[in-house]
Amino acid sequence: MMRIDAHHHVWTLARADYGWLTPERGPIYRDFGLADLAPHLAAAGIEGTILVQAAPTEAETVFLLDIAKGTEQVRGVVGWVDFDAADAAARIDAFAGRELLVGLRPMVQDIADDELAAAPRTGGAARGHGAA
Repeated sequence: MMRIDAHHHVWTLARADYGWLTPERGPIYRDFGLADLAPHLAAAGIEGTILVQAAPTEAETVFLLDIAKGTEQVRGVVGWVDFDAADAAARIDAFAGRELLVGLRPMVQDIADDELAAAPRTGGAARGHGAA
């Protein structure tokens, strides 16, 4: 049976779209890439990982998809789009055909109204979670 790490983040500080990632975060305030993950996957007998976005930008989704297409370690990507944009459906469609995209999510922790994340939808997925 194949074992997959279902939620992993990578980031490059120079991209500058990780608003939450500041020097106060201490040891994680540095670039994290697949090379940092590889020995842990091997030690645990895990064959692959799903990269999950860590910044609420579509550029982050593209960044992760570009990483994914260059390695067998990555089995999928969960990205981000602005679900509240007027053209949200077109944005989602633009990513839908990308190889290895397995999902899209809002940054729930960035949604100001806690009840909004659980509320029924009539269009967009959530409001107040940033812009692309």
